Amino acid sequence: MLNLMEELLLLALDDKKGKIIFSSSSALPYGLRGALLLELVLIKKIDVINKKLVVVDNSPTEDSLLNNALDIITNHKQKKVKYWVSKLKSKMKQLRQDLLLGLMDKGIIEKRDEKILWLIPTKRYPTKNPIPENKVRSRIIDIVLHNKQADERSLMLISLINSCSLIKEVFKKEDRKVAKKKIKEIVKGENIGNAITEQVNDEIMVAIIAATAASVAATSSSS
Repeated sequence: MLNLMEELLLLALDDKKGKIIFSSSSALPYGLRGALLLELVLIKKIDVINKKLVVVDNSPTEDSLLNNALDIITNHKQKKVKYWVSKLKSKMKQLRQDLLLGLMDKGIIEKRDEKILWLIPTKRYPTKNPIPENKVRSRIIDIVLHNKQADERSLMLISLINSCSLIKEVFKKEDRKVAKKKIKEIVKGENIGNAITEQVNDEIMVAIIAATAASVAATSSSS
């Protein structure tokens, strides 16, 4: 089973070119850290109380990345979600690379060494086994376009897809207008109902959007 970080990263990777889709490049680093926090929420390791991230269970998981993040949060003063979405950047610098290696180990993607303009070395990660990502896409499409009942994990992924500008990547051109409208309703909570993680999800999504906006503004002012 893929975790939220892996699902989001697969959707953000161009299947053939093996690089991050341009539309999501600015938000994805924050989206992955938000997905990490949401994964810890799903497995009941952390919660948001009075808008601050609180550890409720620091026992180890079977995932080293989650354990690393949990240790960092445990050994720090309680801070707001926005702080952690940004702070984990310096504490987990290799998050994307570690996720890519994990997907390679699972046989879902492969690594190719290429060169930009025949000179600059770069690494690409095209899809090797499309089945896991196709299952993720089908699950999201069924929920958004066909009103299939969604679990909390899928609702969180839909919010991440929206925050990371990946709607065009998931839905066909003819379905995007309807998908955007339905996702807007989902993100507002109209279809979430009594999901216990709704408040936490909202806090993390707001933090991702704020961090992305700040990053884009900083880049624009320096150029």
